[in-house]
Amino acid sequence: MKFIKLFILLVLFTNLESETVNTGHAEVSLVKFNSPADASKNLIGIKMDMQKNWHTYWKNPGDSGGPIKVKWKTDNNIEISDIKWPSPQLIPYEPLMTYGYKDFVIFPFEYTNSGNGLDSDIEASIDFLICDDICVPEKALIETVLSEIPEDPSLAKWNEMVPSTILPTLVEIKDKFINIRFSNNDEIESFYFYINNQNIVDHAAKQILKKEKNNWLLQIPLASNHEEFNNLDGVLSINNKENYLVETNLENNSTSKSSINFLQALLFAFIGGLILNLMPCVFPIISLKILSFVSLGNESKAKIRLHALSFCLGVLISFISIGIALIALKQAGNYLGWGFQLQSPVIVGMLSILMFVIGIILLTDINIGNSLTKLGGVGSDKVSGSFLTGVLAVIVASPCTAPFMGAALGYALIQPSGFTMPIFASLGLGFAAPYLVLSLSPGLINKLPKPGQWMVTLKEFFAFPMFGTSLWLIWVFGLQTNTDLLIGLLISLLIISVLFWIIIQLQSNVKKLIMWLLILGLIIYEGQQIISFDGDLSLDNSSQSKYSNYKIWSPGVEKEYQEGDQAYLINFTAAWCITCQANDKIALSRPKIKEYLKQNNIEYIVADWTNKNSDILKALESYNRNGVPLYIFWKPGMGKPSVLPAILTEQVLLDSFENDIIKELN
Repeated sequence: MKFIKLFILLVLFTNLESETVNTGHAEVSLVKFNSPADASKNLIGIKMDMQKNWHTYWKNPGDSGGPIKVKWKTDNNIEISDIKWPSPQLIPYEPLMTYGYKDFVIFPFEYTNSGNGLDSDIEASIDFLICDDICVPEKALIETVLSEIPEDPSLAKWNEMVPSTILPTLVEIKDKFINIRFSNNDEIESFYFYINNQNIVDHAAKQILKKEKNNWLLQIPLASNHEEFNNLDGVLSINNKENYLVETNLENNSTSKSSINFLQALLFAFIGGLILNLMPCVFPIISLKILSFVSLGNESKAKIRLHALSFCLGVLISFISIGIALIALKQAGNYLGWGFQLQSPVIVGMLSILMFVIGIILLTDINIGNSLTKLGGVGSDKVSGSFLTGVLAVIVASPCTAPFMGAALGYALIQPSGFTMPIFASLGLGFAAPYLVLSLSPGLINKLPKPGQWMVTLKEFFAFPMFGTSLWLIWVFGLQTNTDLLIGLLISLLIISVLFWIIIQLQSNVKKLIMWLLILGLIIYEGQQIISFDGDLSLDNSSQSKYSNYKIWSPGVEKEYQEGDQAYLINFTAAWCITCQANDKIALSRPKIKEYLKQNNIEYIVADWTNKNSDILKALESYNRNGVPLYIFWKPGMGKPSVLPAILTEQVLLDSFENDIIKELN
């Protein structure tokens, strides 16, 4: 009799080799969506069309219920990801509060098919709880082949409802509340934080949102007997249209909680911008600008002032533009860090060509008429040249994070735009300050050596720092891309150099114009080649081979090592960060430091941010930073990890290792 009942249940709740299974209170089926642009984003979904007012549950069901469970059996060529959870909705059931999906839902999964075709077997065993006034556990077993799963464009829409943007937050536990501080430029009319874990918060209690001076404060009541927790994960829904991930390590978060205030951020940004003039990545451009000012020694004070102000304007507009771009990207759901533009192989490749071309122009003194010309402004009367030099100086300065800059930028990028933009403006003012002084006192030019033949020689010498900058950018480009693209870029530079040589030999202006058009066409072609491959580039394994002797950073490694009482030093770095590379040569890679790390059992961990990596960005933000370099040290006996200075020496590192508590110096 028992087997007869089991057979009837299987017939009722299972429909083998069919598109739809009626489980009693829902029709369950498999659907798929193949992305024409990116095969790695192909989706397969479990579609549940429930009876009216019935619902199923999110991964954390709240006060009652349970999430869907799926077991897949597929051919070896098919790989299916873990379930992706669309943002849930509140489903109150007085006095309880539950989270889930009412009437209809599609659960997306990403899949890859490494085989030849669509005749791959797929089996899905689906267990779920479906409720209205009562709750019923139901099951669907679907056996099919990939080709028989129908296409459903709505699967892509449900996949878009899966939160993917991490919201920078400051989190603390205080007075039986979880306090989450975050920035949002729009007025918030509705909100709710769906926590991933059960047994931590009081789901049915009212969540409180308060507007503070610089941000929003969301207070979530803790459960009376809540479990201990170190990580806070969940989804913050704002105005029923924006859904953000919140992922915070409370221990790391408390490290960064000693955040600076707005006035300190303005001061730090100004000082950091001032110091940025001395950073090695800016030297080639700044040196040319100084040389151009020397060439104006015999000019009127009004002309000197105009050139200085034009340069400053280029700097300020560029810094403000970067700030606006970061804010716009943040509001669009994309969080990027300082120096983000050099995480694009297209920009790095084009900059390497530009620096190479500037070097040739400086070395040969080719006359390119009224165009960009002598980007340093040397020998040029064009005020626009000074403006463009200011823009270029900011572009090449972006890989550098000077002392004081890290804290200021980290603060700026978690604030509303009304506070972010003044900080970027202060950074620009600091960078432009020496030239603002020059505009106020043009007579200072006369304190410099008088113009002469030495300037021509020095101008030609400055071609070699430009070539050096181009080589560095080519190296970064090689780490970001692949061998074919790197060889293509090198061949383009060779052809460009030949075309310049031909220009020097020619007398006809028409023939010279043709050569210039060929150079421009070659640059455009190379840019298109890089763009066409840009989407296929690996963004996660850029230069790991360089650090093969060390531990490669991964999410959760800090928690793992702290729980195991393992001391560690984390180096957040990038190939395009000149400061990072200098610190590596001067301090981190020195034999004395390596020996100290080995003798004292300190694990050296490298987090390489050369290419985009959202996990590394999230880790940076947990320390109130938004750029590299960042150095984190912890050893048993320390309550919290500590932030080391942005500029390292052997002695600074050794002193840091010997102290239990390290003050944040940068």
